[in-house]
Amino acid sequence: MVPSGFSGRFPELTERLVDVKLGHNGGCDVVTKDRQDLYLHPTSFSGVIKEDSIQPLQEQMLAAQTFHYEGVDRYEEYQDLSDGEYQAALEAQRDEIIAYILEQCKTKRRNLYIVAPVAEHVATKFEICRLCDKDRHNKIGNKFVADLMAELLQKGWLVSAQTSHGEGIRTATDKERGARQPVTQVDGQITMGCQEKRPDPSPKRKKPPAPSR
Repeated sequence: MVPSGFSGRFPELTERLVDVKLGHNGGCDVVTKDRQDLYLHPTSFSGVIKEDSIQPLQEQMLAAQTFHYEGVDRYEEYQDLSDGEYQAALEAQRDEIIAYILEQCKTKRRNLYIVAPVAEHVATKFEICRLCDKDRHNKIGNKFVADLMAELLQKGWLVSAQTSHGEGIRTATDKERGARQPVTQVDGQITMGCQEKRPDPSPKRKKPPAPSR
């Protein structure tokens, strides 16, 4: 258990990241500055730091007397995006996301369905980490993908069915997709247009019988 006031053991950090949030119920302290933060775990520090702040912090850690510095690992990049900007960024990748969904939902047979949480997987694949969502709940991304998959089901590009393990989903075959028209909007309601029946080809004319001699 890490006691509250743990950050006091790291004066080299608290001098640069001045605000300290004391841990409680066994949690570690967090030092912050503006929108930057570091979670002070006894074996490693983690958080979101500006790129131009990494080098000065490294220099301070190398000179530290209260702990041993080994190195820095960089993982996700966080962007300062509003909900609307994030929505627009996902919309710009709509075609790519659709192609990925259809690829992930392919099955070898028409009676095989995927029961894994496909939407959650796809949302994580195309997630943009944001400063306003450091815990990565990704509500915008999850909703975007869920709505997109519902649209693909309406179009007939995806097929769903109830299985013994719950509701399953798969990509429609080319034949299944060809039997349905794209979704159209009529008076504010989603409707599925029927395929127009092609006219029968003109019957072939029979050759007249040869004249009798």
